[in-house]
Amino acid sequence: MQKFDALDQNIDALSAPGHVPTRLINIFTGQIKTIQNDTTKRYVIASYLWNPDRFSNTSEHYSGLFNDISQAPTFDDWFRLTCLMHPNIIQAVDAEERELHRLHCPSEVPEGLSREYLREIFLLVAREALLMGLEHVWIDSICINQADPEDVAHEIPKLSDYYRNAACCVAVSEALRRRYATDKGPPQDDTESEPRSYQAWRRIITWMKGYHAKRVWVFQETYLATKVVVRARNIRIDANELLKTSDSVSPHARTLLSITSDEFPVSLPISDWHRPMSPELCLQYCRKRERAFLHDNIYGILGLFPHKIRHSLPVDYQLSPGIILAIFAYLRVRNGDLSALLTLQHESYERDDPGLGVSWLPRGFGWQPRDIFGVMSHAELLPHVDPKGILHMSMYCLEVEKVESVRFSSIAAEHEDLNIEFHLMPRYAKLFPRRPPQTEIYHIGGILEPSYSGRGPTFFGPPTLRQQIANKEREERQTFLNRKAKKRQGEVVLATFGEQSWSYDNVPNWWFWLLLATNDEGKTWRRFGIAISHEVNTGSIARKRFSIR
Repeated sequence: MQKFDALDQNIDALSAPGHVPTRLINIFTGQIKTIQNDTTKRYVIASYLWNPDRFSNTSEHYSGLFNDISQAPTFDDWFRLTCLMHPNIIQAVDAEERELHRLHCPSEVPEGLSREYLREIFLLVAREALLMGLEHVWIDSICINQADPEDVAHEIPKLSDYYRNAACCVAVSEALRRRYATDKGPPQDDTESEPRSYQAWRRIITWMKGYHAKRVWVFQETYLATKVVVRARNIRIDANELLKTSDSVSPHARTLLSITSDEFPVSLPISDWHRPMSPELCLQYCRKRERAFLHDNIYGILGLFPHKIRHSLPVDYQLSPGIILAIFAYLRVRNGDLSALLTLQHESYERDDPGLGVSWLPRGFGWQPRDIFGVMSHAELLPHVDPKGILHMSMYCLEVEKVESVRFSSIAAEHEDLNIEFHLMPRYAKLFPRRPPQTEIYHIGGILEPSYSGRGPTFFGPPTLRQQIANKEREERQTFLNRKAKKRQGEVVLATFGEQSWSYDNVPNWWFWLLLATNDEGKTWRRFGIAISHEVNTGSIARKRFSIR
């Protein structure tokens, strides 16, 4: 917290140029050189899977076409077709082979990587540097001392700058390494329903994204880079050029690209509906990716967050993941990112309680509606976090009359001329019109569930121990909230602080609500759940100041 306060007051540090790598590899000598803030050094950076042998050829790990096979006998035929149809995107780079004798791989091999695989990664990155006329590359397994926790902690906050400032990021395609293609060869002419150019373009996309979604770290690596090239063997794919071409290939091309953008090594942030790729959305995209430690759910995407958060969050794998999450959520809210308030516990994720008494800081690794892409708080709410970690802000609020079930967000809220019942559906109901009291129940598409909401994974069979604990906690929350609501009016409320920062197809922006309860007559409040609604008429709702523990 002291680091955050110091950075908050240090304007020069926030406006300073981004960090250059501490170390770089000279591709001609294989030596690792320490760089003393030399911003003139240009370099190519690597993005690849550690331990690729862990990933099978099944659909559990491979996200290509359903009828793809590895080591396909038709691979070379498909490659020739893609080069013929889209020479500006994909090429064979055999000319570089004559220069391989000039390239020298470092002798250091970190634990967990084979020397052969590391040499393959180095040569792919070094060949791209050679093509660009550069002599330095950066590979995390070599340029960060993986055996030194202090060096790891020093380097992880800087990765955002390393990838943003790189001349190019080389994403190593595991699908190309394994020669994925269909058993059936490519078409010989355009007599089929899909023209050859589109089939070739789809094949290129499949090669690019094949295993990319399987490691959490590679998401930020290719997301942050300004230029991304996908390489394996003697094949080079220009990801930036593919994005420029996508709209002209076919009407389906952009759709294919957008619906898989969370799995895709591209430098331009895109996703379905052209919605913004907020850090919150990226956190959701990366939640199911492979990682060596639970901490990497945060560290592996830390580069997408502001400078103050990156350099204030402790990088310490000896600390509890729950503690790291609590500090991370606190720093985000302290920095004005109120979407961190919407993270809740889910029984399908590991429990790691950061401490008793925490309400607005989530327990465990949390969960939230998949529909949250970026929250924009209301300009008049003026949020502030004090040094004690209490959040103070004004919010529009509704007094809760009764909580019927926290599983499917069925709760009744009453305030002045409104009588509202929160339910999961319908999603696009219009809300809060001015009307006489007690005339109708309005259904609000929403969620009020710190555990299983009906939108998460489907579970079969008897409940696990974790689910049994969650069910017991759910009943206890419901009993507690109803007792509070019945005992004294206004001790349980729904308070809203902001709306979704984007809209689609004329659907109103979505508003997010916190279910709060007080134990000290309104001096401080604890968070017990969240809800979603649409089209809020704030003119008919009260507003008050809350202090949330």
